[in-house]
Amino acid sequence: MHHRGPLSYLRSHFPVIGLLLLIVFYFVNGIYYLRSQSVTSDEGSFYTYAVRYLKGAPDRIIPVSDNSKMPVTVLNTIPRLAQQAFSQTKRKDDGGVSDIMHGRYITLLVSVLTIVLVFIWSSELYGQRAGLFSAFLTSICPNHMASAGLVTTDAYSVLFLIAVMYFLWKYCTTKSGRHFIFLSITMALSQLVKQSLFHLYILAPFCIGVYFTVYPSQIKYNVLLRRILIFLLVNWLVINIAWYFYQSFWRTEDYHFMSDLFQTITNILPPWMPIPLPKPFVDGLDMAKYYDDLGGGFDPISSFGKVTILGHAKTGGGLWYYYFVSIFYKTPIAYFILLLWSTIVLVKTRSFKAFVAKEFFLFAPVIYFLIVLSFFYQTQTGLRHIIFIYPFIFIAVGAIVPGINARYQKTLLVLTSLFLLISVFRYWRNYYPYTNEFIADKKMAFQYVGASNLEFKQGGFFLQRYLRDHPQAQIVSLQPRAGSLVMSVADYLDIWNRHQYDWIQQFKPIDHVAYTYLVFEIEEKNLKR
Repeated sequence: MHHRGPLSYLRSHFPVIGLLLLIVFYFVNGIYYLRSQSVTSDEGSFYTYAVRYLKGAPDRIIPVSDNSKMPVTVLNTIPRLAQQAFSQTKRKDDGGVSDIMHGRYITLLVSVLTIVLVFIWSSELYGQRAGLFSAFLTSICPNHMASAGLVTTDAYSVLFLIAVMYFLWKYCTTKSGRHFIFLSITMALSQLVKQSLFHLYILAPFCIGVYFTVYPSQIKYNVLLRRILIFLLVNWLVINIAWYFYQSFWRTEDYHFMSDLFQTITNILPPWMPIPLPKPFVDGLDMAKYYDDLGGGFDPISSFGKVTILGHAKTGGGLWYYYFVSIFYKTPIAYFILLLWSTIVLVKTRSFKAFVAKEFFLFAPVIYFLIVLSFFYQTQTGLRHIIFIYPFIFIAVGAIVPGINARYQKTLLVLTSLFLLISVFRYWRNYYPYTNEFIADKKMAFQYVGASNLEFKQGGFFLQRYLRDHPQAQIVSLQPRAGSLVMSVADYLDIWNRHQYDWIQQFKPIDHVAYTYLVFEIEEKNLKR
């Protein structure tokens, strides 16, 4: 009897073994990263809301900070709950910092599922080797890693957007009842993750309409009606159960909405009409809309600072090119090369009909959210709010793998991958402020990508180390002074319009600390000018 040798076994199982090695690498890399980041601007409020939610109080009691908080962050309290269950230590005196640091491991662990789903989808489209390459691109993405190690909802949103679109694609192409149920459940769960995913209720029907326009089939109205009712019931149940049915069925007259949109809606609806959704869920949508309409930079009433990009700043509004510029400078150049390559392959090999059956479900969310977040939203506080488009691009890039046969193609793929690794690992343990090689002088990166793409209060540990190693350096003061001074990019660009450091605006930085803080050398004689 012939037995296969170890090399034969490894060759036949290479994609799966490679995926496992990628996950191990990703997890180790993520651990080093999350341990190197100080508590960010949002993590404290996310964790505090999760604790309140666990105690049965999901009300949004502080609108300016609670408006975007969602139940999914309850997962990040698991380490603390386990510690309380198995340890005698009940109280801590560190202000919750250790709980947040431990909670980050849950986000990292859950984000592994994104890599797995990318592998599965890409494998189904282009084969397992393509799936492995797409998974590699996801595991090394600096923008994905930047959020995967934090107690926020950004990494969760990546997973649930791709899950919804995957099951939407499977349902359209198979018309399977099983995939329809998965679609309904993941859609409902996405509403517990991030409010921008509410747009899936628009995007999903649009994709279904496009698909069945290109691939028409006989409509069975009884089946259609039954599935619509099931979809609505599943979403209603999941959302209500997740929020404990908390204040569900409140009448419209019992609400006190903040945004103009929701106030207009309540004026149209009869005051006695019950709203069959939890009040915190509805309030969250209303508050998010209000603070987006308000815009950033109004201290202390705004929920985020003013928008800064390309040397421009805007208080109380957004800039339509914000995300396009952010993507251009914060996406590794290797990804652009691979995307261009895959686009050429698809144009050459795909008919429009075949494209709709496959890649349409990848590009639709990318284009939709780029348009919506660029032209209809003013909450522009860094690329992290749109990082969920990247996995779709990585899956589409898998299209190049089956056609790679010539030596020059293999060489180009290897060199591009090496370029990607070198570019990304220049930022090892510090991925949030990543910018690509289009910005050569990193200390001036703020002139291109603004403050929020570089500074999220995540670089505190790097700053502490710098100040320890450079005892002559001091944090910039409110009063003009000479010497070696350090300040955050956010303070230098004055994203809250406080004008506390106007005196230093005449000076340019000579260096940076962890791409996040700026270093100035100011002489006494220059202060007198």
